[in-house]
Amino acid sequence: MRKIFLSIAAAVAVAPCAYAAEQSTIILDLSKSTTELTFNAGNGSWTGTYDDDAESIESQCFSFQHFSFGEWNTWWGFTASNSADNKQPTNTLTHQWSNMAAGGILLNEDGTVKLDDFGAPVVSKDMPYLVAFYSQSMSARPVVMTFNDGKLYEPQSVYVNLNSYTFYSLMFGDGFARAFTNGDKFTLTIHGVAADETEKTVEVSLGSFSNGDLTAAKGWKYVDLTALGAVNELYFSLSSTDSGPYGANTPFYFCIDKLAVTPAAGSAAGMMAADQTSVTYDRDSKTVSVNGADFAAVYDSLGAKVFQSDDKTFSLASLPAGVYVVKAGNSSIKIAR
Repeated sequence: MRKIFLSIAAAVAVAPCAYAAEQSTIILDLSKSTTELTFNAGNGSWTGTYDDDAESIESQCFSFQHFSFGEWNTWWGFTASNSADNKQPTNTLTHQWSNMAAGGILLNEDGTVKLDDFGAPVVSKDMPYLVAFYSQSMSARPVVMTFNDGKLYEPQSVYVNLNSYTFYSLMFGDGFARAFTNGDKFTLTIHGVAADETEKTVEVSLGSFSNGDLTAAKGWKYVDLTALGAVNELYFSLSSTDSGPYGANTPFYFCIDKLAVTPAAGSAAGMMAADQTSVTYDRDSKTVSVNGADFAAVYDSLGAKVFQSDDKTFSLASLPAGVYVVKAGNSSIKIAR
C-alpha cells in the first residue's frame, strides 16, 4: 500500500523559541505590503502577476522580485496568493497559485507567529502568502529576495510549503512528470549571499520517497536560517530526481511565508555605510544613479554581468530591452526597460 507522510511543522521545542518577541526581529507580514495586493476572485492569484510593470512585491524591508511576459501568460520569481483551495486539480495550472496548507500563517497581536497547542502555525484562508516559480530557462537566479533599505540582515527562519500543483504531481504524476518512486527527492535550497558575494546554503526536503512511502511538506514547514549569517540577498533554487534532457520534469513551484530577519550586528561605521548606499533608476532617461558605492554592476535576466561602471551616474540606453538587476554596495534594484 502506498502511504503518505505529511510534514506539517517543526518540533514544538524549536519553533516557539525562534519567534521570541524581540523588537529587532522583522517578520514578513503581507498585510503591510506597500505593493498593492489584490487577488483574482476565481483562483486567488495576485492580479499583478501578468503585469509587466509589476517589478517586485515590497513589504517592510523585503523586496521579492517578480518577472513576467504578460503577452504569453508567463511569470517567474515571486507572486502572491490568497488561495485556500488545495484539492486535487483537474486543470493543474489553475493550482499553481495554491498551497497544501490551505492558507497563509496568522500573526499574534504582537507580530509573532501564532502557534497552536502542538507548535504548528495557525493557518487562515484569508491570509495571503508568497508563491514562487523557479524557471531554470529564464535566469541563473530566478527567485530572489533583496532588502529594499540596502542594509545587511541575518535571516532567522522561514516557513515553506508545497504548491498544490507540485504536491499532486509528486503523488500521481502529470503530463510531464512521473509520480515519485523509491529514491526520488524534491529539494529546495536557500542561498544566503553576503556583502562580499560569498554564499552559504540551507537545504530543505519538500518531498522524498523511500520504502514505498512519500514524505511531503503538506503543511507549513519551519526552517532555521541562522546558519546563513549576515546577507544582503536570498535566492532560492530547486532540484528533482525526476529530470530529463531538458531539465526537471517536476513542477518547480514552492510557497513561503513569515520570513524572519534581524538587522546584522556590525560597527556603527558599517551600518552608516549601508544607510548611505542607494541605487535609483530614471525610466525616462534610462539613467542609473549610485550613491555610497565605488562601482555598480548590471546583470541580465540570466545572471550574466553585462555592464560595470565606477561613475556615479550612467546610462543603460545602449542595452537591449529586457530585465536587468543593478547592484552597488549593499543595494540592488531590478529594472525592466
